[in-house]
Amino acid sequence: MLRVPLRGGLRATADAWLARGADAEVAEPRPAATVMLVRDGASGPEVYVQRRVSTMAFAPSMVVFPGGRVDPADHTLDPTTPGLADLAAHMGVTPEAAAPFVAAALREVEEECGVRVTAADLRGRGHWVTPAFEPRRYDTWILAAAMPEGQEAAETSGESDGHGWVHPADALRRAAAGEVRMMPPQVWALEALREFADVEAFLADRPQIARVAPVLEVDPDGTPVLVTALP
Repeated sequence: MLRVPLRGGLRATADAWLARGADAEVAEPRPAATVMLVRDGASGPEVYVQRRVSTMAFAPSMVVFPGGRVDPADHTLDPTTPGLADLAAHMGVTPEAAAPFVAAALREVEEECGVRVTAADLRGRGHWVTPAFEPRRYDTWILAAAMPEGQEAAETSGESDGHGWVHPADALRRAAAGEVRMMPPQVWALEALREFADVEAFLADRPQIARVAPVLEVDPDGTPVLVTALP
């Protein structure tokens, strides 16, 4: 069970939603995908992250992995694309159902950091849904891929004001200290990556994937907390 107290803008959004009580609206989640680009560093695996600009409508100033929502054009990816069937089997869906999410992942990685990966490079890690209190909600598949040799990741979309490679333990420490802001899916994903000695072992892992939907609760002191039952 993962419990994350909400701070800053997330707390304000949660408080406002709770105040509306029975009149609180719940938005329909939009399909999306995000990718953990990983490489081996001096002290173990590292992952590429970006800090979203403060003006973004969703997750402003949050540290995230490259990704975004599924666009109409993403539905054109051929379900017989090499590597897609195996990935879909691990995701627990058909290749036809997985194809738009995979297409979105490949497109977003190239658009946001200039890196090209293939469907065969991707591995399944998780499936998370944005909590009900958020006005913008996403049904997001978390995928992973090794950073391709000969390529470099950079900010190419204008949607972030900071980026770079981080060791998961360092990122988690900074998040716990309040130095950076991360959402529960990123915290969970970094905690998983921290347990592996190298990228090869991480990408060889086939974790159980289940749809995770964090629930908003309020602690006795009035602090809103996201409570997540993990697979």
